[in-house]
Amino acid sequence: MSWVRVAVASSGGADIDQSLQQACSFRIYDVAPESIRFVESRDSREASDKGSPVGDCSGLEMDEFMELLSDCSLLLVSRLEIDAGGKMRIGWVTVYEAAMPVEKALLKLSRSPLFRRALGELKGRRKTPPLGLRGGRGEL
Repeated sequence: MSWVRVAVASSGGADIDQSLQQACSFRIYDVAPESIRFVESRDSREASDKGSPVGDCSGLEMDEFMELLSDCSLLLVSRLEIDAGGKMRIGWVTVYEAAMPVEKALLKLSRSPLFRRALGELKGRRKTPPLGLRGGRGEL
C-alpha cells in the first residue's frame, strides 16, 4: 500500500483551525486511498531554537519548519494568509487551504487527484528541496 504523509494544522485534532502563520501544533497522518492512520502530534514550539514560551506561536524559521515537517508531502491549514490561490509549495511540502474537520479533509484528499499527484511526487522526490515559495490554484 502506498502512503502519503500529511501534516494538519490543528489545535485540538478535530478541525483544521490554524493558518500557516499561526500554526503551533501539527497532527501527522499517513493517508492511503483505503485507509487513514494517525501517526503523532508535533509542536512547533518544541522545534524552535528560539525557545518560545508556552502560548507563543511567533513562527518557525524556514529551516526549522522544513525539519519539523521533513517527512510530510502535504500540509493542510485553515488559511495561507497570502494570495496564492489556495495552494503553495514550501520546499517539497505542498500547502493547501482546507478549513474543515480533519477527518472530512483527509477523506476528501484520499479520493482526490491531489493524492495521486503527491504519490507521484514521492516517487520522484529529490533529496534537496527546491528553494522559495510558489503559489498556484488548488482546491481540496
